Amino acid sequence: MYQLIQIGGSDACDFLQGQLTQDVAKLAASTSLPAAWCNPKGRVITVLRLLALPDSIGLVVPGSLADGVANKLGMYRFRSKVSIERPPDDWTCMAVSDPRAFDLLEGARLLPGANAVASGGALIAVDYSVADRFVEIFGSDRAFSDAGLRFNSPLPDAAWRGMRIRAGLADITSANSEKYTPHMLNLDRVGAISFNKGCYTGQEVVARTENLGESKRRLMRYRCDARDIAIGDKLADGGRDVGTVVNVAGNELLAVTPVDMHDRSLSINAATAHPIQ
Repeated sequence: MYQLIQIGGSDACDFLQGQLTQDVAKLAASTSLPAAWCNPKGRVITVLRLLALPDSIGLVVPGSLADGVANKLGMYRFRSKVSIERPPDDWTCMAVSDPRAFDLLEGARLLPGANAVASGGALIAVDYSVADRFVEIFGSDRAFSDAGLRFNSPLPDAAWRGMRIRAGLADITSANSEKYTPHMLNLDRVGAISFNKGCYTGQEVVARTENLGESKRRLMRYRCDARDIAIGDKLADGGRDVGTVVNVAGNELLAVTPVDMHDRSLSINAATAHPIQ
């Protein structure tokens, strides 16, 4: 579901500082942070998770965007001492949500506290306790083996997507890249934006939105009584399109809709989408 891009070289931190919404300098103390990469118009190319790796900075991005993001980042290197590489084939990521898996993580001293990060050796674990608790773990197959972590029931991709939707976490894929501002995706509310770190690509648009007050359109979670929903489908109010599906798993979805309509049920594909507060 996700893949890794490794940014190495002596200028890696400065290079990413000029590209991403997050203050990359804070990664040394935090091990892992959420972030986004925007185009010059302030539209999100991808939402990502930063990882502090031994000799590089990792960018965890949706698999459908990994090659495109790596290639596009390379266009901004200029003379910076930066390498942009894909990891060996044995790098992996997974999510777990059952008590037995949490016990295994605790035994390996890798169980984070609520909404926190834990790291050990070459593994990094991120806890999400917004809705149903789940933990994402990143590392190489060898690191999992060395830590004795063999999970009987990691979350399948569909269930993993559902967990992220219930936690209100947007994923941007090739189907909806460069269509939304960070505020529309609630990235300011999940700590993915630094408003005092200085300039980065798209920063003027992001700062203007923040300074003008609340975004008029934001991400909202819905549950729909139909399952034939796809990314990009429109939500309507009285026959007028007012929103767009960002992510979907089964009958649950995240959509960007007007904030003043977040208490209303909306129609979608001849069905009804009910807001989940």
